[in-house]
Amino acid sequence: MKTRIFVVTVFALTACRGWETENRPIHLIKNMDTQEKGKAYRRDSTGLFADGRMMRAPVEGTVAQGQLGEDDLWELGVDEKGEPSKEWPASVAEGGKFKDGIVERGENRYAIYCTPCHGPLLDGKGLVAGLALDGGPRLTVAPADLHSERVAKDMVVGKIYSAIRNGVNASNMPSYAAQIPVADRWAIAAYVKAQQMKKDPSIPITSGGLAVVVVNKADAETGALLYKSKGCNACHSIDGAKIVGPTFKGLWGREEETSAGKVTVDAAYVKESILNPMAKIVNGFPPAMPPQVLTDLEIESIALYMQTLK
Repeated sequence: MKTRIFVVTVFALTACRGWETENRPIHLIKNMDTQEKGKAYRRDSTGLFADGRMMRAPVEGTVAQGQLGEDDLWELGVDEKGEPSKEWPASVAEGGKFKDGIVERGENRYAIYCTPCHGPLLDGKGLVAGLALDGGPRLTVAPADLHSERVAKDMVVGKIYSAIRNGVNASNMPSYAAQIPVADRWAIAAYVKAQQMKKDPSIPITSGGLAVVVVNKADAETGALLYKSKGCNACHSIDGAKIVGPTFKGLWGREEETSAGKVTVDAAYVKESILNPMAKIVNGFPPAMPPQVLTDLEIESIALYMQTLK
């Protein structure tokens, strides 16, 4: 009995590998564990590489997974300044025309991913955007009408691409980067632009977009430019129409019922609503506005513009 215990103990001890060593372990049966191979972070013992390192740098020109973002226009939709691009990648459009098959591919992908919300006519009236069984809206924030002036004329192509890649307005529209590959994002953007141009021939293939507004002093005219360039027109009309947020027409000086009680729309309330939109949400409207980053002069200009909208 003692002999058996001793033999088992010896075999158990010899089976332990212990710490790492440069010496090869003893294997009775040769297999993939002991086949000849190099290991990362170990020296090259074969003499194959002159520098003596087993781990090699990637072959020149290699594009590895996770390293596809070197072309910022293609991957991110931005130009050399990091701004949303007004131009298309050369593989999508060149010489004022889309490449063969791009728009058709975009139409197919749009039908799968975008039609449920934005609708087959791009008017923001998809099935998901309709009324629920109880008569209320299915979505808190209505999808954008892609034929609206704000999207068709003022939004550069890089912004359309970015909306698909990154989502919009604090994930009111979520990112579709996981579902839609880069090439298909550009194809969808091309299809949207082609449909906009078909409806309004005055729209160029590369819309100029809105110029950057430099504010040196606060005035209503600058506020009118900021109203568009900062995207206020996406949610706040100036003609009395109800969109996502309250219309700016006649809003200044009015008393509103909010989630924090009654407030009077003045300069202080406008500033708070821009910087901290969730503080006082006007009753009857969704909590959909994300915080904005504007300077005091920009906020003052928007407030002055609002005062002109009687």
